Amino acid sequence: MVNHALYSILFAWFLSALALRTDAITDPMDVQALMQVKAAINPSSIRIGSCVSTWNFSVDPCDNLFGPEYFSCGISCELVGEGTGIQRITSVKLESSGYGGTLAPAIGNLSFLQYLQLGGNAFEGVIPASIGQLHALVVLDISGNSFSGSLPDTLQGLQSLGVLNANDNSLSGMLPSNMNSLINLIECRLQNNMLSGPIPDLSSLEQLRVLDLANNNFSGSVPTRFAPSLISASFGSNSLTGGLTKQNVDAINSVLIVLDLNANQLSGPIDISLFQHPSLQQINLSNNSFSMILNGDRPASVNMAQSQMVAIDLSNNKIEGNLPGLFAEMPKLSSLSLSNNAFTGQIHESYALKALAGMAGLLPLQRLMLDDNYLIGPLPALFMKLLPENIMASFVDNCLSTCPPEIFFCQGGDQKPNNICRFYG
Repeated sequence: MVNHALYSILFAWFLSALALRTDAITDPMDVQALMQVKAAINPSSIRIGSCVSTWNFSVDPCDNLFGPEYFSCGISCELVGEGTGIQRITSVKLESSGYGGTLAPAIGNLSFLQYLQLGGNAFEGVIPASIGQLHALVVLDISGNSFSGSLPDTLQGLQSLGVLNANDNSLSGMLPSNMNSLINLIECRLQNNMLSGPIPDLSSLEQLRVLDLANNNFSGSVPTRFAPSLISASFGSNSLTGGLTKQNVDAINSVLIVLDLNANQLSGPIDISLFQHPSLQQINLSNNSFSMILNGDRPASVNMAQSQMVAIDLSNNKIEGNLPGLFAEMPKLSSLSLSNNAFTGQIHESYALKALAGMAGLLPLQRLMLDDNYLIGPLPALFMKLLPENIMASFVDNCLSTCPPEIFFCQGGDQKPNNICRFYG
């Protein structure tokens, strides 16, 4: 057990020493709060030489910053108010040293705190509601710990917060409905927790650029509204249902670059306008139950010359129909994964041309995974010119009549048996 009596004695001594001094010192309430923060840390987890091991409250924290013995790291201070001589603690940044225990509610009393960074340790228990009192907080990083319970509703008090990193914990429950009040939030990383419920509408967060909610238990449909500044949205490994319609595509803002929806329970057709989005470069829709790619009202010969796509992953779905050649028309595409679907028809020679950078104005295709489909016919002769240094590729487990095992992209498996392939060509 923590000896709270000892900290009371030390604080009383600190106050008596304060009366004898007139130079710059730490605000007494900050000292008391910092004492309680240390008291809540498991003493056995405070290693010799770690930052917290140098927090010796027989001296003034801000007066002894970065000294050889006391407060050598872990906190920062700033002078507050002209002529006061009073310094306030503005950051608590702990290294990844395996600190355990809990985060003391007294953390909320550090009212000038701008940075609270505890990532990569072993803190547990709930996030104290008092954290909402830190109105000057800019960065909150508690990632890589064992915090549990829900995100407190008091987060709405963090009007200055720009970065929220709480990934890799054991947080549960729904996201607070008032998260839209975090008007200065730029980065929100909550992946690898046990959060659940629908993904709330965060479109009013006009500064938000990165949103990572992957590997949780979120349910409901894909958001139909996105924050206007969002460039990366990761919703993979959740329980989202429904489809990816033109309404979803039209809702995507004009600056989004990365959209990750892998490993959900999404189904239905994929509207082809997704691949024509003016800013999207990386799309991962793998490990769902999508069934086909629809042109909608567009002509069959869709022009992909303006596509910004760099990487597309549609593997492990149920997509049927002839393998479209439109992906080879994308000038910047370098990675295409269509494995484990139900594509039929022949493999277009244009994919070989793109791998060889033989089509003017196109960057070379460096990854082409077509294994485990129902592709038929002989391979165009141009494919035989491909070398492993040109492209990573696999055409195994199809219905190809010519895919000799000496060719690298035909290695690692056989073609499907004839009793299956006869239905496809």
